[in-house]
Amino acid sequence: MKRLGFGLAAVLMAAVLASSGAGLAQTAPATGPGGNVVAPATPTKVAVIKLSNTLLEKPAGFSFSLFSGMGGGAKQPALSDLIVKLNKAAKDVSLGGVLIDLKSFDLTLSQAQELGQLLQKVRDSKKRVVVFAPDFDTATYIVASHADTVIMPENGDVLVPGVGMGIMFYKGLLDNVHVQADMIQVGKFKGAEEPFTRTVASPEFKAQIDGLADAMYGQIVKTIADNRKLDEKEVKAAIDIGWMSGKQAKKLGLVDQVMDRNAVNAWYAGQFAGGWDQVEDYGEKKKKAVDMDNPFAIFQILGSTKASTRTSQAAIAVIYADGTITGDVPEGSMDDESNVTPALIRKAVDAALKDDLVKSIVLRVDSPGGSASASDEIWQILKEADKKKPITVSMGRVAASGGYYISCGGRSITADPATITGSIGVVGGKIVVKGLMDWAGLSVQTFERGKHAGILSAQRPFTEEERTFVRNQMTEIYDQFTSRVKAARGDKVPKVEDVAQGRLFDGYAAQKAGLVDNVGTLGDTITAAAKEAKIERSYQIIVYPEPKTFADVLREGFSMDARMPLEFSAALKAMPASYRKEALKALTMIQTMREEKVLLAMPAGITEK
Repeated sequence: MKRLGFGLAAVLMAAVLASSGAGLAQTAPATGPGGNVVAPATPTKVAVIKLSNTLLEKPAGFSFSLFSGMGGGAKQPALSDLIVKLNKAAKDVSLGGVLIDLKSFDLTLSQAQELGQLLQKVRDSKKRVVVFAPDFDTATYIVASHADTVIMPENGDVLVPGVGMGIMFYKGLLDNVHVQADMIQVGKFKGAEEPFTRTVASPEFKAQIDGLADAMYGQIVKTIADNRKLDEKEVKAAIDIGWMSGKQAKKLGLVDQVMDRNAVNAWYAGQFAGGWDQVEDYGEKKKKAVDMDNPFAIFQILGSTKASTRTSQAAIAVIYADGTITGDVPEGSMDDESNVTPALIRKAVDAALKDDLVKSIVLRVDSPGGSASASDEIWQILKEADKKKPITVSMGRVAASGGYYISCGGRSITADPATITGSIGVVGGKIVVKGLMDWAGLSVQTFERGKHAGILSAQRPFTEEERTFVRNQMTEIYDQFTSRVKAARGDKVPKVEDVAQGRLFDGYAAQKAGLVDNVGTLGDTITAAAKEAKIERSYQIIVYPEPKTFADVLREGFSMDARMPLEFSAALKAMPASYRKEALKALTMIQTMREEKVLLAMPAGITEK
């Protein structure tokens, strides 16, 4: 007690002396110029955005599929969500910086260009943008090059070897199983039949792919050189090294800091006078607390409502045409939303037209084409809708053949720099399985009436007379395709044949040829649409088709995706992701050709990395 009393008295005495200035030195408050007192620095808010897995074009809904395991179990981010999130960050006056934390993040070159432009917009709003990744490949480094600071571990890998494009050919496989692809195409440079009828590309088709590779290589070099303030020769020299460590990349000017992830926080905090205040998972919707004592809590977790994300603001609707274009399938079937169908587009367009909040529609096309009749039906839907609300088009990684056809339904078209578009031509034919059936010991006895009753038979190729007939039919469709292009592009494409015949273009070449109006991102297209609708100051983005919730799946019933044998599924899973994706496209093309016979499709099997 005595010791406590003495201590308290000492504290009080010190306080009195300090207040009077007697005998003790004072700590003067911080002052600025002119002797003004400066308040202690407050922490700067920094948004932390973690990205992993494969970047989707649109938000994924709840799915229960045999193939869902191919991409891993982590939630996949969507480009449309990142547009909203990073635009919010650019406008958020409370933020001083953004940290992008990449880990096993996979995206295409066109998506990297989109995401890079979004980061540039954040930088333009005077916020410090930092990108960290344990390793970089070409696409993730393109994203990082738009940042103020690029950070990675000293022994991490930077793998930027340039552009690699390949064409997967299936003729050898078809030969091995005694199957023949009997194909016809209209368009000298079309090439869509070649993966099924050749083992190497024709000189004409090879020239198309060489042109795309040159264009993409040039885009990569220029983007890195401009963003990192390097000479293009220096960038090409780094690309020729191809594979380097973080330490090497820093010496070459590709990376600013080398450190492990656990050191990044302390480094970034030191960039601000008052340290930093991390905003984890910036822009993510807050989830309601779930009462796990409630036996129905699982439905609360999985069955979120769509309407909860809406506001009362005016809106731009973004409608996705993502996948192969096919004819309609029964509603609720396993293929209902995996491809682009007239019914799917009509449903999305009708919802956007009926929504009074929606002032303008952006059609985001990422499609290699497909069914000719379905492409024309979608074009008709879009032209009718455009009379009621303006429709503009944004092209993703690919918007070719039927993908370009439906794009002509908009009043203006914007392509990403790395978009593959064009492929204005027609391909058709059938798969002949007579050899396979002979090998398997199967036989078919046919009973036909009519001169060409067997024209679609899988038991024999076309006769010369039938080939002429099919080619004439395809030429009519080709003429209709080119007439749609003439109507959409007008004087911008004086001679359609100069850009048709199956030619392929990247975004810049397409703009030069008059096939598109602008080169820019989905975000640019949305911004332009909002400005045209006079709502650019405040608006929301509504995505169609809306992702299915668990509740939707329950209402419609589970549909197990069992289209392929488990053995084939396992073989696909063992393939590299880019090859697996293209193999599935080729299978879809064969299936569509069985049903439609005539396709507006670019060649299946073009891979890029």
